[in-house]
Amino acid sequence: MEYSHCHNNSRLNKHAESDASRCIQNLAHWASAVEEIRTWPEYSPQPLRALPGMSQKLGINQLYFKDESKRFGVDLGSFKALGAPYAVYRILADEVHAKTGICPSSAELRTPKYHDITQRVTVCVATDGNQGRGLAYGARIFGCRCVDYIHGHVSDGRAEAMKELGAVVIRIDGEYEASVARAKEDARMNGWYFVSSTSWSDFDNDVPQHVMNAYMVVLEEAFDIIPAVDQITHVFVCGGIGSIAAAIFQGFYTRFYKIRESSTTLVPPEIPRFVVVEPSNADCLLQSAKNGQMCQSEGSLRTLMAGLACRAPSPAAWKVLSWLASDFLAVPDSVAVEGMKALASGSEGDVPVVCGESSAASMGIMLGARMDQSLREKLGLNEKSQVVLFGLEGATDPQIYESIVGKSPNDVFDAQNRFYGSTPTLPCSL
Repeated sequence: MEYSHCHNNSRLNKHAESDASRCIQNLAHWASAVEEIRTWPEYSPQPLRALPGMSQKLGINQLYFKDESKRFGVDLGSFKALGAPYAVYRILADEVHAKTGICPSSAELRTPKYHDITQRVTVCVATDGNQGRGLAYGARIFGCRCVDYIHGHVSDGRAEAMKELGAVVIRIDGEYEASVARAKEDARMNGWYFVSSTSWSDFDNDVPQHVMNAYMVVLEEAFDIIPAVDQITHVFVCGGIGSIAAAIFQGFYTRFYKIRESSTTLVPPEIPRFVVVEPSNADCLLQSAKNGQMCQSEGSLRTLMAGLACRAPSPAAWKVLSWLASDFLAVPDSVAVEGMKALASGSEGDVPVVCGESSAASMGIMLGARMDQSLREKLGLNEKSQVVLFGLEGATDPQIYESIVGKSPNDVFDAQNRFYGSTPTLPCSL
């Protein structure tokens, strides 16, 4: 299997920890965001899939897959449906409070009670699709306006999905970073809110904090289901600008730190390997790790993994990853394709799973490592390994998904339903 790998030599050292300390402190209080989202009428916990057949094939102890393909319904189907709507709720609650002195609940913002205030507010973002859909969804349910900026490589299907949710969609010539610059400038000039997890200032700004805190719903759900968190040895998360990987790794580190502090055993559990996965043509995090400082990818950014096609990391997220990530991997699109197909097929007697292009490369890497002893050794995979893959999106463009997998997402969901209909117990799945 073709890949590039970099082991992070600064992992867990004191200098990297010092650089990341403000970011970690600013993101340490996610409980209230998780509690709030769990009250929303559309909320239901999303499953962690146990894949025992694939575990045996791969020669590891356990393989778990966090499945976000139905988050707030298959039309959203992404972890980003958590962050943007929660940020919109917090923005609008603050607007109402500033004008009335009243702090409205999220339930009140869903009614017309404060629409005379909220309908004057505009939120915007630069997006490859998932964040834009999440923001448009949040704007629709809480009663404000939404503008999504997309770059030239975003598919028409993803653009149309944003429009169907009520967003104004503006396509920009150039790369993702060009759409970010345009969105930020338009927000500045018009008094709009730019809603993104990217932070240039250690997550000390309310909006990136809100987005990142909401993402922790994904992790808390996983913790609720994993049979023995202290036995997890590897955590794989997709890259992009690095925000979701930083959040998940921080959450795991925090949990393991508490476990180690309370451990009465002579040998407390080791912190898992935290592995970041990127496209070869958009490998800004791997290149930053290689250079020992944040830097840009020199790749073309042309990749099937559209949600990861970023030129440069989030500065604040990079500080967290520089401290916590153990490994950075960049792979060609073919690895993501193999991962999508393997998950959809339900091979080895496991449940079929829908996973989109931007989250499937981790599964492809596990398949590749089965046949590549060198990669297996670099990642420290063996028969005792317990691995969690975070599948953070479903079929975000159903036409593209079907063209890759050879079956529609609905076909895979139907097979999933048949699997559970014939299975009396559902280990590690909600």
